[in-house]
Amino acid sequence: MRILVVHNYYQDPGGEDLVFRQEVEALKETHTVDTLTFKNQKGIKGLLQYLFYPYNVWAAYQLKQKIKRFHPDIIHIHNTHYASGPILFRVAQRQKIPTVFTLHNYRLICPSATLLYNGHVYMNSIGKSFPWDGIKKGILDNSILKTFLTAFTYKLHSFLGTWTNVGSYLTLTHCAKKLIIKSTLHIASERIVVKPNFITQPEIPDEVITDNYYLYIGRLSEEKGVKPLMTAFTQNHQHYLKIIGDGPLKDFVVKNLSPNIEYLGFQNKETINACISKSKGVIIPSVCLEGFPLTLLEAMALKTPVFLSQILAANEVIDNHKNGIVFMPDELAETLNNTKTLDLKKIGIEGYKTYKENFTKSEIMSRLENVYKNLLK
Repeated sequence: MRILVVHNYYQDPGGEDLVFRQEVEALKETHTVDTLTFKNQKGIKGLLQYLFYPYNVWAAYQLKQKIKRFHPDIIHIHNTHYASGPILFRVAQRQKIPTVFTLHNYRLICPSATLLYNGHVYMNSIGKSFPWDGIKKGILDNSILKTFLTAFTYKLHSFLGTWTNVGSYLTLTHCAKKLIIKSTLHIASERIVVKPNFITQPEIPDEVITDNYYLYIGRLSEEKGVKPLMTAFTQNHQHYLKIIGDGPLKDFVVKNLSPNIEYLGFQNKETINACISKSKGVIIPSVCLEGFPLTLLEAMALKTPVFLSQILAANEVIDNHKNGIVFMPDELAETLNNTKTLDLKKIGIEGYKTYKENFTKSEIMSRLENVYKNLLK
């Protein structure tokens, strides 16, 4: 197959970028693959990109030229926010090329993208013809204008029939699929395929001496649950925490460090894997319906217990106290205190089994290729 993979980078790197790169490299092993990428800018350029978000003719031209040169059998789009926009799907549809759209977040049904407002899950946009409540609240970056323009962009393309002509939608969880079906987009269930993320199996150390700390890895932001995470450890000094990552709440983390919390900043993959292997558990405390964080798979693949927020959509893969530990973000301290009665090593091994059976590169890429083949039929 000749596969064109399209992605829009945010200003700051994130998990979506890694998934895009991983899938491209995996596809190149057996297919002819090319890519087209866009990147969100700051300042005046970024403002112009956002203003053209609803119908970006320049992005459309770039895709047309790429199609003309590459002649793809299928086009797989990962993100269109906001330097490219949904016009990419219309270009592919006019060229009669089947499209696949990976829904890394919930932007298609809510301008917030995270279903989060004021630190709580926000579902008021689901099922509404237009998200006026969310616009009044400025649920995207606390901006009424950005929220309106994003909502208008997706509503416009709903009116134009853009979304009903996408070949297949890929959601990371069954929870996300149910929300898409529940929306006003009228997308048939059979066109939505659940395809989680994968990671390449990291090297597992022969002998690991578990150290006396828990680990957080990821973006330091509100939706990731950084604030309740810090609260749990600053109020409970018998447990130790190491934090790896960067983001808008970095200053908050640094200002609120206590003797039992260590901030390591940004680290390379080797250091991260070593920290995961030695930790008592990896904590994922998100307060939003986050899709499928790669940190979950990284911990499982290294036989390290995962402590996963019950709010996360990905908690559907966890059998509590068997292959992971599920908790509510405001009950994290209590959950950690109760680990004394659990066999964490056994939970880590069960998590590893879950990873090997469901989330390896070969398993997930096989699912993706089946989506392509079914579309081409």
